[in-house]
Amino acid sequence: MSGRSSGLALLVLCGCIVAACARTAVVGGNRTLSVGLTEYRLKPDNARVSAGLVTIEVHNYGRLTHNLAVSSDGQTTAATKPLWPGQSATLSLALSPGHYQLASTLLSDQALGAYGTLTVTR
Repeated sequence: MSGRSSGLALLVLCGCIVAACARTAVVGGNRTLSVGLTEYRLKPDNARVSAGLVTIEVHNYGRLTHNLAVSSDGQTTAATKPLWPGQSATLSLALSPGHYQLASTLLSDQALGAYGTLTVTR
C-alpha cells in the first residue's frame, strides 16, 4: 500500500470509530433508559425517547461520586442525589418534546466529558 492509500485507510478507520461512538440509544416500549456513570463518561451519551413518562435508571460504575442531572435551556428538570461508587438511583419524568442535557454536575465531571443529550420526540 502506498503512503497515500495508507493515510486514506487510516482516515476511513478513524471515521468509522467516531461514528460508532456517536450511536444514539433509542428507548423502547418499556420507557426505561439505563444510564451508566463513570469518570469522564456517561453511557449512553445520546438517547432518544418519545414524549411522556420515562424512567431513567442511573448506576455509578466509577470510583468517584457522581450524579445525573436532566436539564433543558439551563434549567434543571430533575437530578439524582450524589451517588457513591456502586450506588443506583431512579428518576421518573414526564417529558415534553425537546432537547435535554444529561450531565454529572459534581465537581468538574461535566467539563471532563460526563454529559450527553436526551432528545424527546412527539
